[in-house]
Amino acid sequence: MSNSNLALILRHTALKGLYRQWMELCGQGDFPLASDLDPASLRPWLDHLVLIRIEKGDFVYGYYSPSYAEIFDGDKIGQSINSLPEPQRDLLRKEYEQVRSERLPVSRTYTASFDGEEQTWERLVLPFFGPDGEVVKLLVAAYRLEA
Repeated sequence: MSNSNLALILRHTALKGLYRQWMELCGQGDFPLASDLDPASLRPWLDHLVLIRIEKGDFVYGYYSPSYAEIFDGDKIGQSINSLPEPQRDLLRKEYEQVRSERLPVSRTYTASFDGEEQTWERLVLPFFGPDGEVVKLLVAAYRLEA
């Protein structure tokens, strides 16, 4: 894996910082292990994070930011993304499957209506690996972009 091949264009400063941290965990071409995830090192982003565990091909919330729980209809820890409305579930499944199969981060910007207000958000999905080299966790961060 070459770090130069992993350049993502990110707009939000916080996502740039999280991506830099992930790249540092990659070190000299190694993929970051799930065991490398140190909650203390993630403190600056905790209000904007979701941790997804990959369990038997399913995507299950292992951590769901309390601030997201307020914005997005409650805490989802322990729930599968299958519990989400179909359009959202299908979009996330496609995104998470892409990260799992390509073994590389993805980012996207999207605009949606939240409580009647149109908002634009930027998301970053980072893979973390088990000892066998399979993606076992996804770290997802999302930040609202200012208009």
